[in-house]
Amino acid sequence: MFLKQRKKISRNKSVLPDELSSAAYSSDESDTSRADSLEITGDLSVSKRIPVLPPQLSAHLMRSGIAISVLLVLQIINLVSTFFVATKPAPDLVQQDNGVMARVRPLDTRTDSVPEQIISFLETRLPRVYTWSGLIVNPDDSAGLSYIRDSGVLISATEGESVLIPTPVYNEQFIFDEPIRESMMKAIAQMIKEGGVDKKIFANDPAQPALAQVYRFILRGKMQYPQEVSAGRWKVRVAADIVLFSQSDTLGVKPKQIAEFVQDVYVRKASPIPQLFINDQKRQDLVWYGRKDGFVIDAMLPVGPAQEVPGVPRN
Repeated sequence: MFLKQRKKISRNKSVLPDELSSAAYSSDESDTSRADSLEITGDLSVSKRIPVLPPQLSAHLMRSGIAISVLLVLQIINLVSTFFVATKPAPDLVQQDNGVMARVRPLDTRTDSVPEQIISFLETRLPRVYTWSGLIVNPDDSAGLSYIRDSGVLISATEGESVLIPTPVYNEQFIFDEPIRESMMKAIAQMIKEGGVDKKIFANDPAQPALAQVYRFILRGKMQYPQEVSAGRWKVRVAADIVLFSQSDTLGVKPKQIAEFVQDVYVRKASPIPQLFINDQKRQDLVWYGRKDGFVIDAMLPVGPAQEVPGVPRN
């Protein structure tokens, strides 16, 4: 092939080295250019195989990515706010049906010890039994800012006479164990009758609750720490006063001590499932309400002056 590319040379003419070199160079150059052209063509074909997204699809994917990022940020904010709400302590001051503010704390049987649960039970329920106002929150007022006159419930007092007692007190009756429930309710009715409490509280005007005469149960500091006297039964000494709050034209609200309450209260565990009054649904509801904390009071013994001590801080 190389020989064919040479110029025709006369048979007797000698071939110069320059002619051979130029011929060889032209052959090498053509081979090199052919190879280069193949490499370029190959590069172009490779570049044609690289996928390129259309501009509209790229913009759509970008918008989708931004939307997903925003949703993730909102989800994180929601989780953080939920965490703060979940860890926020529950309010410990609530308004009862009779309009009286009471300090409460939910029982946590998983973390609270039994003595702590008993103290919370007594601090919540005893003030409801010995607080009397004659007014209840209007059930038709969703805001709970208005009151209506309590119609009361008629029960027998210790001396046999019928006495009108506040409905919230009647609803609390099953915090007392069955052997003492009726006698305790009669004793409370007798207190209300002898002090003329019923005539005062049931005369309160629901349109002017600030001027109402209200009897309140005020603890003397914290209760003593419960002492376990037998399996599943504890004794707690409770010191408190029953105080009358009435409106005075010159001095505003003027408290007046009506009676003192210094007693050893005996508490035992009880099931909240009603096992009494099987055929009386209304009373079954009252049983559940009275025992929903898992305790009942099965005895209350007055403490003599020599034994009387005020409430003391818990250890």
